[in-house]
Amino acid sequence: MVSNNHLIEAEKITARRFHQITQLLFYIGVAGQWLFVYYIVAFYGGIAMSGEYERVNEQLPHGVIEGDTMGNLMLAVHLGLAAIVTFGGPLQFFPSIRKYFPKFHRWNGRIFYFTAFIITFAGLYMNISRGSHGGGVGFTGNALNATLILWFGVMAWRTAVNKDFVAHRKWAIRAFLMVSGVWFFRVGYGLWILLTAFKMPGTTANLDGPFDIFLSFGHSLVPLMIGEFYLWAKASKSIFVKKRATIAFGVLSLLLAGGIVMLAMIFWLPVL
Repeated sequence: MVSNNHLIEAEKITARRFHQITQLLFYIGVAGQWLFVYYIVAFYGGIAMSGEYERVNEQLPHGVIEGDTMGNLMLAVHLGLAAIVTFGGPLQFFPSIRKYFPKFHRWNGRIFYFTAFIITFAGLYMNISRGSHGGGVGFTGNALNATLILWFGVMAWRTAVNKDFVAHRKWAIRAFLMVSGVWFFRVGYGLWILLTAFKMPGTTANLDGPFDIFLSFGHSLVPLMIGEFYLWAKASKSIFVKKRATIAFGVLSLLLAGGIVMLAMIFWLPVL
């Protein structure tokens, strides 16, 4: 029979490995998000400095539209604030910042949610006024993402105000994942390119192919399911669950890294 001491030691080792692999997944994601921030600042910031606004349309199908002053303004707000929210969001999950700089954590959180709400409404305005690439399915997928951002963001804010920090952390993770939906959408294509050896079946120029439809909803629902799986596995006392989850998150780390690398090599770095 296995002694209690051996069992306790095994639980500690399993929990430590689970923590290490989920931290690896998180930091891979942070690196990918901050690379996205660099792309936004370098490409769109460069356009703003040069005044060559027509170059926006090289990357965005519904970019700058002549005569659509409000739509173009919402686009500028969306792009400008995206860099802030994408850079600041991950900082909320650094334990050292929460511990040693609690005031920064609180204010950065307020800025994050406020900025996320503005971006969400700007995105909804553009989807309604300009339509969505991918048609009705794309519009519905974007609307779902926006709804979840607002719902989870409000819940994260409320639980923080009520000092229910256990619940707050769960809602904050959900909100962060949904705010990152635009990034996950792009990473999804990077990963699909890698997995299909650049063939990308199920995609079309209008983003209405089978894979495009899947990703219209998957960029919200897949990260959300992974987040819920993480919260469940972390709370579980089962060594079996922790070990299987560690393997799963190890695979996800490789997939995420591959998707980010392909995305950067094909879509971001060539235009900088």
